[in-house]
Amino acid sequence: MGQDKATQSLGGRPLAQWVAAALTPLVQECWLITNHPQPHLVLDLPMVTDLVPGRGVLGGLLTAMFYARYPLVLLAPCDTPFLQTSMLKNLVTQAQSKRVDAVFCQSSRGLEPLPAIFKTRLFSRLEAFLTQGDYRVREFLRHCRTRLVPLGAVARLDPQELSFLNVNTPAEFDQARKMVRSQS
Repeated sequence: MGQDKATQSLGGRPLAQWVAAALTPLVQECWLITNHPQPHLVLDLPMVTDLVPGRGVLGGLLTAMFYARYPLVLLAPCDTPFLQTSMLKNLVTQAQSKRVDAVFCQSSRGLEPLPAIFKTRLFSRLEAFLTQGDYRVREFLRHCRTRLVPLGAVARLDPQELSFLNVNTPAEFDQARKMVRSQS
């Protein structure tokens, strides 16, 4: 998009605040993980900076696991304004199993690595994985005991798959704007 997506306004609210509003009822703590805190001060969200910058989503996950005071981390991108509560609640429920390290979804497009839930006990494994220079979420998931929310369950929980709608391009931002207007 050529600019910071977290602060980009959609329907009068920055994208990151849309995500925080969806997550906050389900979590004990909600942070924006950033390498550039100064421009994000306007968001009025708690922030932490990456422990190791430049590692992408997995670097953010490592940071969240480090600071988390609870056994689960619910990770979502700051550019997914239409996260569905039913989907997020299901992820939380699925993550309660002791035999699961991570829970993520399958949509009609395939595996969706985010939003997802990760157990903080994965911290050392993730740290070691990142030292190998691989920063792909899907690859890391191969090293975890995962639970996949299957397509049928996703269809019931989030029929339009809005939880996976990232605003990455101007065209996607226009689509999101139209969706917000139609909900008003």
